Amino acid sequence: MDGIENKRGRFIRIAVLGLTLLLAGAVSAGSVRADVGWFDCAVNIAGPGDVNTFVNLTDLAAEPAFVSKWFLLPPARAKEMLAVLLTAINGDKKVIAVVDPESSPYPVIRELYLKAR
Repeated sequence: MDGIENKRGRFIRIAVLGLTLLLAGAVSAGSVRADVGWFDCAVNIAGPGDVNTFVNLTDLAAEPAFVSKWFLLPPARAKEMLAVLLTAINGDKKVIAVVDPESSPYPVIRELYLKAR
């Protein structure tokens, strides 16, 4: 009887471990957002704050994902991105922002490009 009980106990432990791993994977997959997109945007406001550099953008799609939304520029590339944004404002140009607009209240822009037209 010990052999059967031992096998049953081992089966239950393996099943519980498998279920735990499965649930952990489902929870972590649900919490990781992969909604990064490329958005054609109008630049409303851009400039350095006390600590961070911010930009306010509006998505120009027919059904915009965001309107007058604030974003952060990554500190390591803030000067370069701010130059792109100020060029867009000065030349009445648009930008392409690569970002997940729903990732936080102030999402960080991953990439930024100046549009020719």
